[in-house]
Amino acid sequence: MGKEPRPAQSRLAQSRLAQSRPARPRPAVPAGVIAVVRAPTAGQARAIVRGLILAAVPAVELTMTVPGAVRIIAEFAASALSGGTVLGAGTVLDPEACSACAAAGAAFIVSPVTDPAVLARAHDRGVPYVGGALTPTEVLASMRAGSDAVKLFPVGSVGGAGYLRALREPLPGLRAVVSGGIAAAEVPGYLAAGAHAVCLGGALIDRAAADRGDVDAVAAHTRRVLDEITEADGHADDH
Repeated sequence: MGKEPRPAQSRLAQSRLAQSRPARPRPAVPAGVIAVVRAPTAGQARAIVRGLILAAVPAVELTMTVPGAVRIIAEFAASALSGGTVLGAGTVLDPEACSACAAAGAAFIVSPVTDPAVLARAHDRGVPYVGGALTPTEVLASMRAGSDAVKLFPVGSVGGAGYLRALREPLPGLRAVVSGGIAAAEVPGYLAAGAHAVCLGGALIDRAAADRGDVDAVAAHTRRVLDEITEADGHADDH
């Protein structure tokens, strides 16, 4: 297992954390804050992704519900990585989509459920897979199937950080990427409860600025939210 994050800034700034698994190194899964991008148009999605990269978000999950998502991943994957942001694909529901995302440069694959065929395809392409689950039975099944992390979704509807803490008591090896209904102010609580990564959508993104195509404003809003999270997380560590 990897080391539990300690200092607030390194915990939020860390973008990858390696673990080992039998026979081969375990693929890296982004840690800290993951920005989840859902947008009704490719243009809005591009403005959001540009702003998030400019703000140096550790990781971005571009969902396949965005029109032209695979093309957008191909367009930004290299520049995102050079700027310190890992760009991955979310809402990946079948092996063909997984292959397309990996070929476009997606650094990780996320599904709202754990699909063994998608998991196998992701690993075949050398890309880490985050499979979705919610109940203890689903979570353990996802872990045993070989998911590199488990997307606990929708965690906000079933008790939030308290639910994660309860799950980790019998399942201490759970590497959880929590998602669904999470406010920025709740991030420190999830990290304290043992989350490997916390997904934020609307809380991290200025959609009005994205609608205007104002990338600088998108980045400024994201930086402000990340700074607030880092400050709050530091205070939480002090207590």
